[in-house]
Amino acid sequence: MIFTFEGSLLLHDTKNKGDIAATKAIADLTFKGYLIFTPVVCEHLPFDFVAYKDDKFYKIQAKYAGDNRVVNKTIWVDKNGTHQKKYKVNDFDFYAVYLPDIDKVVYPSINFKGCYITTQIPNSATPFYWWEDFTDLTEAASKRTYKEFGVDLTTRKVNPDSRIHTRKVERPSKEELGKLVWEKPTAQIGRDFGVSDKAVEKWCKAYGVEKPPRGYWVKKAYGKVERQLTIDDEDLTRGNILSKDMS
Repeated sequence: MIFTFEGSLLLHDTKNKGDIAATKAIADLTFKGYLIFTPVVCEHLPFDFVAYKDDKFYKIQAKYAGDNRVVNKTIWVDKNGTHQKKYKVNDFDFYAVYLPDIDKVVYPSINFKGCYITTQIPNSATPFYWWEDFTDLTEAASKRTYKEFGVDLTTRKVNPDSRIHTRKVERPSKEELGKLVWEKPTAQIGRDFGVSDKAVEKWCKAYGVEKPPRGYWVKKAYGKVERQLTIDDEDLTRGNILSKDMS
């Protein structure tokens, strides 16, 4: 009876944290433009829900990480006790790891199972995975070092004047990106800058840059798209009209 009581408490606590992680992840991904599908009949799948965007489906496993660790196994409790099972590479595509200390969700691929994702610059020269590199579905990421954050390990102070940019790739300006998205597809822009098309989409969202509608590049290939007016073009056009009105 004692074991059953303790097992029930463990199950209750684990389920509550899992529900929190899933809820946070679903809200975050929905805000980022994903459609979310949750299982209705089966509750024993190796993933919690499916995210859909740009004609692609992604199996997501949500986890609550109080210690910032990307766990590599699932744990459940039944009348026979506590059980564990390690995840297999095909069980799901990405984790949705909720980090309660910063109230953020990160999305490392299943290949990062067993790793730690850091939210505070560690007091060590050991390379680490930084949470800001996983804010979208992330297949690969490099480890960071304290030097990238301008930290002096002796004093534990950050020198803002000598701080190195934490971005691995410097994004283009809003004006430059606004022109590029109408000159070439996001996949090509990504290749030019050495990033993924999802990174380019994040740049557009951060800047509030409007992208061409779906099917734009197919129509353009067949000569069915008129040239997009840039801000400069619009200003020039308005200037011409005003000049004619004043003459």
